[in-house]
Amino acid sequence: MIVCVAAGFTTLLDSAVLGIGVPSIRASLDASTSEVQWILASYSLTFGLALVPAGRLGDVVGRRRLFLFGLSMFAVMGILGACASDPSMIIAARLGQGIGAGTISSQVLGIITDRVSGKSRAKALGAYSTAGGLAGVSGPILGGLLLKYFDPDFGWRLLLVVNVPFAVVTLILAFRFLRRDRTTRSGASIDPVGLCLLAAATGLLLLPIVTRTSVVAAAVSLVGAVSAAVAFWFWERRYAAGGGTPVLLPSLIASRGFRLGTTVALFWFGSILAINAVLSLYLIEGLGFAPLSAAFIMTGSSLAMAVTSAFGWRLVARFGRSAVAFAIVGEILVVLGYTASVNLVPREHLIPVLVVLAVLSGVASGCVDAPNRVLTLEYAPAGANGVAAGFLQLSQRLSATISLAAVSGLYLGVLGSSTSYGSALGIALAVCVAMLALSLVAAVADTRRRRV
Repeated sequence: MIVCVAAGFTTLLDSAVLGIGVPSIRASLDASTSEVQWILASYSLTFGLALVPAGRLGDVVGRRRLFLFGLSMFAVMGILGACASDPSMIIAARLGQGIGAGTISSQVLGIITDRVSGKSRAKALGAYSTAGGLAGVSGPILGGLLLKYFDPDFGWRLLLVVNVPFAVVTLILAFRFLRRDRTTRSGASIDPVGLCLLAAATGLLLLPIVTRTSVVAAAVSLVGAVSAAVAFWFWERRYAAGGGTPVLLPSLIASRGFRLGTTVALFWFGSILAINAVLSLYLIEGLGFAPLSAAFIMTGSSLAMAVTSAFGWRLVARFGRSAVAFAIVGEILVVLGYTASVNLVPREHLIPVLVVLAVLSGVASGCVDAPNRVLTLEYAPAGANGVAAGFLQLSQRLSATISLAAVSGLYLGVLGSSTSYGSALGIALAVCVAMLALSLVAAVADTRRRRV
């Protein structure tokens, strides 16, 4: 469990620390707008692409060797990125780091789901979410300190390797404590065509979202994504009929509990990241705070999530899916509070109000993130915990990429029409409330299903 938590902290710290260093990277390497977009998006792109294939490979060939491979690749690519002499080298390194992180993440959740169950699994997943919350607290603050006390041309390089020492320590712990893999499971098979089609569908869907393309190119990419998804569906049915073990396991997709839990995660995860993104833009651009100051204001959310995740498993054990539904209602109220406060509360009193709301948002996140994972992964078929965890995380990664691009774009677009910062934030947050409402509908439906 220590190895799994350490791996979670290492990979999530990477996501939390980079954003604050982008202006320094842009100035140091004279990066174009398109290159900056790719630096930010490349990690998420390959992270999402790696999840399901790595989860399936872990189910078949063993998790330890996949875990060690992913962690080694993650560390090496971080060092290469820090040595970059032009933006394309950073982009290539970030693409490689995303593959490593996706491989690690699917093995971590697969290991937890394989080896513990019931309250112990809930507690373990809560610890994993706590690591994510601590990474969210540490990343922006650590990044701000490095950029403040080191030369900007050198400081951003430190940001790209700040997680490497954590990766090395985790690698040593993994060699020592992770149980050695058995030989490939008899009767299990890898579906290479299905994995390639799924990767193509995911990549083509994300490509026009994470980078600026023409309307024609975006339309071609989306048509290609739909075509690959349709081909994937028909191939999986044919492969299963021929006696193979498909990526899209029929028992997994047929499980209404798994579908509803994945829907909860889909809309929840994207909305939370989008909320934090537009609030950070508002604090920096609308209120004029320095990035480090804005990071401190938003720190309460990650810290509260880290604390709440440590005992959120108890809520699952006692209240089940109802606890998740009530937490989503709480988050909706928090977002409405954000909207009201930025438009009604005087500036001199606004920061304390935002800090309190951020803490309440973190409490809600701690009661949704890990508990929903526990409740959803209950429906993973035997021998397929890795692919089930991969699909769950893939839904979150797709949601995060689309939501961040769409909601942030809406916020900036509304500002471009001379609307006030407060009004632009309110419109962007209204979209997030709609996403949270859809997550709530799925949570309530699953609550009723469990009572039948």
